[in-house]
Amino acid sequence: MSDFCPILEQRRRWRNALRCGLLLALIAAASGFLFSVNAGESATSVPLDGQFTNELGRAVTLSEFRGQALAITFIYTRCPMPQFCPRLSKNFQEVSAKLAAMTNGPVNWHLLSVTFDPATDTPSVLKAYGERYAYDAEHWSFLTGAPEQISALARSAGVSYKPNGGMVDHNFRTLIIDPAGRLQMVFPTSGDLSDQIVEQILKAAAVTNKLATLNQP
Repeated sequence: MSDFCPILEQRRRWRNALRCGLLLALIAAASGFLFSVNAGESATSVPLDGQFTNELGRAVTLSEFRGQALAITFIYTRCPMPQFCPRLSKNFQEVSAKLAAMTNGPVNWHLLSVTFDPATDTPSVLKAYGERYAYDAEHWSFLTGAPEQISALARSAGVSYKPNGGMVDHNFRTLIIDPAGRLQMVFPTSGDLSDQIVEQILKAAAVTNKLATLNQP
Protein backbone atom coordinates (compact mmCIF):
# COMPACT_ATOMS: atom_id res chain seq x y z
CA MET A 1 0.00 0.00 0.00
CA SER A 2 2.84 2.38 0.79
CA ASP A 3 3.99 2.15 -2.85
CA PHE A 4 0.82 3.93 -3.90
CA CYS A 5 1.20 6.85 -1.49
CA PRO A 6 3.34 9.01 -3.83
CA ILE A 7 0.88 8.41 -6.66
CA LEU A 8 -2.10 9.31 -4.50
CA GLU A 9 -0.34 12.43 -3.26
CA GLN A 10 0.45 13.49 -6.83
CA ARG A 11 -3.16 12.96 -7.86
CA ARG A 12 -4.29 15.04 -4.90
CA ARG A 13 -2.02 17.90 -5.97
CA TRP A 14 -3.31 17.71 -9.53
CA ARG A 15 -6.93 17.81 -8.32
CA ASN A 16 -6.19 20.84 -6.16
CA ALA A 17 -4.39 22.60 -9.01
CA LEU A 18 -7.27 21.83 -11.37
CA ARG A 19 -9.80 23.26 -8.93
CA CYS A 20 -7.68 26.40 -8.64
CA GLY A 21 -7.40 26.67 -12.43
CA LEU A 22 -11.15 26.32 -12.91
CA LEU A 23 -11.78 28.97 -10.28
CA LEU A 24 -9.39 31.37 -12.00
CA ALA A 25 -11.05 30.71 -15.34
CA LEU A 26 -14.52 31.39 -13.90
CA ILE A 27 -13.34 34.61 -12.26
CA ALA A 28 -11.66 35.73 -15.48
CA ALA A 29 -14.80 34.99 -17.49
CA ALA A 30 -16.99 36.87 -15.02
CA SER A 31 -14.80 39.96 -14.72
CA GLY A 32 -12.03 39.76 -17.26
CA PHE A 33 -11.65 43.52 -17.44
CA LEU A 34 -10.42 43.54 -13.86
CA PHE A 35 -7.35 41.56 -14.88
CA SER A 36 -6.13 43.99 -17.55
CA VAL A 37 -3.70 46.31 -15.83
CA ASN A 38 -2.64 49.39 -17.75
CA ALA A 39 1.04 49.72 -16.92
CA GLY A 40 1.01 53.53 -17.07
CA GLU A 41 3.97 55.85 -16.96
CA SER A 42 4.97 54.81 -13.43
CA ALA A 43 5.65 51.19 -14.41
CA THR A 44 9.26 50.14 -14.73
CA SER A 45 10.53 48.65 -17.97
CA VAL A 46 11.25 44.96 -18.25
CA PRO A 47 15.05 44.43 -18.50
CA LEU A 48 16.03 43.67 -22.08
CA ASP A 49 19.68 42.76 -21.62
CA GLY A 50 19.33 39.16 -20.37
CA GLN A 51 20.94 36.37 -22.38
CA PHE A 52 18.65 33.53 -23.46
CA THR A 53 18.57 30.65 -25.93
CA ASN A 54 15.67 30.15 -28.30
CA GLU A 55 14.05 26.94 -29.51
CA LEU A 56 16.45 26.83 -32.46
CA GLY A 57 19.47 26.86 -30.15
CA ARG A 58 20.40 30.45 -31.01
CA ALA A 59 21.56 32.92 -28.36
CA VAL A 60 19.24 35.92 -28.13
CA THR A 61 18.64 38.97 -25.96
CA LEU A 62 15.31 40.72 -25.61
CA SER A 63 16.94 43.91 -26.87
CA GLU A 64 17.09 42.29 -30.32
CA PHE A 65 13.33 42.75 -30.49
CA ARG A 66 13.44 46.51 -29.87
CA GLY A 67 11.32 48.21 -32.52
CA GLN A 68 8.72 45.46 -32.36
CA ALA A 69 5.60 45.09 -30.25
CA LEU A 70 6.25 42.20 -27.86
CA ALA A 71 3.95 39.89 -25.96
CA ILE A 72 5.75 37.82 -23.30
CA THR A 73 4.37 35.00 -21.18
CA PHE A 74 5.86 32.32 -18.92
CA ILE A 75 5.21 28.58 -19.21
CA TYR A 76 6.64 25.12 -18.74
CA THR A 77 6.02 22.40 -21.30
CA ARG A 78 5.08 19.63 -18.84
CA CYS A 79 2.20 21.64 -17.37
CA PRO A 80 -0.83 19.28 -17.22
CA MET A 81 -3.51 21.85 -16.37
CA PRO A 82 -5.53 22.90 -19.46
CA GLN A 83 -6.27 26.37 -18.08
CA PHE A 84 -2.68 27.03 -17.10
CA CYS A 85 0.28 26.94 -19.53
CA PRO A 86 -1.63 25.22 -22.37
CA ARG A 87 -4.18 28.03 -22.29
CA LEU A 88 -1.42 30.66 -22.37
CA SER A 89 0.15 28.93 -25.37
CA LYS A 90 -3.25 28.61 -27.05
CA ASN A 91 -3.65 32.37 -26.62
CA PHE A 92 -0.42 32.96 -28.50
CA GLN A 93 -1.41 30.48 -31.20
CA GLU A 94 -4.67 32.37 -31.72
CA VAL A 95 -2.96 35.76 -31.58
CA SER A 96 -0.45 34.68 -34.21
CA ALA A 97 -3.20 33.40 -36.52
CA LYS A 98 -5.33 36.53 -36.11
CA LEU A 99 -2.47 38.93 -36.78
CA ALA A 100 -1.22 36.93 -39.75
CA ALA A 101 -4.71 36.91 -41.28
CA MET A 102 -5.12 40.69 -41.17
CA THR A 103 -5.10 42.53 -44.47
CA ASN A 104 -2.35 45.15 -44.31
CA GLY A 105 -1.71 44.10 -40.71
CA PRO A 106 1.50 45.01 -38.89
CA VAL A 107 4.61 42.87 -39.20
CA ASN A 108 6.61 44.44 -36.37
CA TRP A 109 5.43 42.13 -33.61
CA HIS A 110 6.79 39.08 -31.82
CA LEU A 111 5.59 36.62 -29.18
CA LEU A 112 7.94 35.22 -26.52
CA SER A 113 7.18 32.20 -24.36
CA VAL A 114 9.75 31.89 -21.58
CA THR A 115 10.11 28.61 -19.68
CA PHE A 116 10.71 28.57 -15.95
CA ASP A 117 11.74 24.90 -16.15
CA PRO A 118 15.06 25.14 -18.02
CA ALA A 119 16.35 21.79 -16.75
CA THR A 120 13.62 20.03 -18.75
CA ASP A 121 12.75 22.55 -21.42
CA THR A 122 15.78 22.37 -23.68
CA PRO A 123 15.70 24.08 -27.09
CA SER A 124 14.65 20.85 -28.82
CA VAL A 125 11.86 20.27 -26.28
CA LEU A 126 10.66 23.84 -26.75
CA LYS A 127 10.74 23.49 -30.53
CA ALA A 128 8.64 20.32 -30.40
CA TYR A 129 6.24 22.07 -28.02
CA GLY A 130 5.95 25.05 -30.36
CA GLU A 131 5.18 22.79 -33.28
CA ARG A 132 2.19 21.43 -31.36
CA TYR A 133 0.83 24.97 -31.52
CA ALA A 134 1.76 25.50 -35.19
CA TYR A 135 4.16 28.26 -34.23
CA ASP A 136 5.83 30.51 -36.81
CA ALA A 137 9.45 31.15 -35.83
CA GLU A 138 9.34 34.52 -37.62
CA HIS A 139 6.90 35.84 -35.05
CA TRP A 140 7.01 33.48 -32.05
CA SER A 141 10.02 32.31 -30.06
CA PHE A 142 10.39 29.97 -27.08
CA LEU A 143 13.18 30.92 -24.69
CA THR A 144 15.21 29.05 -22.11
CA GLY A 145 18.39 30.08 -20.36
CA ALA A 146 20.35 30.15 -17.15
CA PRO A 147 18.09 29.90 -14.08
CA GLU A 148 19.29 33.26 -12.76
CA GLN A 149 18.43 34.99 -16.05
CA ILE A 150 14.97 33.46 -16.12
CA SER A 151 14.43 34.32 -12.46
CA ALA A 152 15.45 37.95 -13.01
CA LEU A 153 13.09 38.36 -15.94
CA ALA A 154 10.27 36.61 -14.08
CA ARG A 155 10.71 38.82 -11.01
CA SER A 156 10.58 41.97 -13.13
CA ALA A 157 7.31 40.68 -14.62
CA GLY A 158 5.79 39.81 -11.25
CA VAL A 159 5.99 36.07 -11.90
CA SER A 160 6.61 33.74 -8.98
CA TYR A 161 7.22 30.01 -9.36
CA LYS A 162 8.58 27.06 -7.43
CA PRO A 163 8.90 23.30 -8.03
CA ASN A 164 6.31 21.16 -6.27
CA GLY A 165 6.35 17.38 -6.58
CA GLY A 166 7.24 17.17 -10.25
CA MET A 167 5.12 20.16 -11.17
CA VAL A 168 5.75 23.90 -10.94
CA ASP A 169 3.50 26.16 -8.90
CA HIS A 170 3.23 29.57 -10.53
CA ASN A 171 1.08 32.59 -11.14
CA PHE A 172 0.25 34.13 -14.52
CA ARG A 173 1.58 37.08 -16.45
CA THR A 174 1.28 38.07 -20.08
CA LEU A 175 3.11 41.32 -20.77
CA ILE A 176 2.83 43.71 -23.67
CA ILE A 177 6.05 45.63 -24.32
CA ASP A 178 5.97 48.55 -26.73
CA PRO A 179 8.64 48.96 -29.44
CA ALA A 180 10.61 51.35 -27.22
CA GLY A 181 10.94 48.65 -24.55
CA ARG A 182 8.34 50.10 -22.18
CA LEU A 183 5.82 47.98 -20.34
CA GLN A 184 2.43 48.82 -21.86
CA MET A 185 0.01 46.29 -20.40
CA VAL A 186 -0.07 43.34 -17.97
CA PHE A 187 -2.61 40.53 -18.02
CA PRO A 188 -2.20 38.71 -14.66
CA THR A 189 -4.44 35.74 -15.46
CA SER A 190 -4.95 32.87 -17.87
CA GLY A 191 -8.19 32.38 -19.77
CA ASP A 192 -8.96 33.41 -23.34
CA LEU A 193 -7.03 36.65 -23.80
CA SER A 194 -6.30 36.44 -27.52
CA ASP A 195 -8.50 39.36 -28.62
CA GLN A 196 -7.18 41.59 -25.84
CA ILE A 197 -3.57 40.70 -26.67
CA VAL A 198 -4.16 41.42 -30.36
CA GLU A 199 -5.68 44.79 -29.46
CA GLN A 200 -2.64 45.72 -27.38
CA ILE A 201 -0.14 44.53 -30.00
CA LEU A 202 -1.92 46.59 -32.66
CA LYS A 203 -1.83 49.60 -30.37
CA ALA A 204 1.91 49.19 -29.74
CA ALA A 205 2.79 48.39 -33.35
CA ALA A 206 0.81 51.36 -34.65
CA VAL A 207 3.05 53.80 -32.76
CA THR A 208 6.14 52.50 -34.52
CA ASN A 209 4.42 52.42 -37.91
CA LYS A 210 3.23 56.02 -37.48
CA LEU A 211 6.71 57.22 -36.54
CA ALA A 212 8.21 55.39 -39.51
CA THR A 213 5.74 57.11 -41.82
CA LEU A 214 6.50 60.53 -40.35
CA ASN A 215 10.23 59.96 -40.80
CA GLN A 216 9.96 59.04 -44.47
CA PRO A 217 11.42 61.69 -46.84
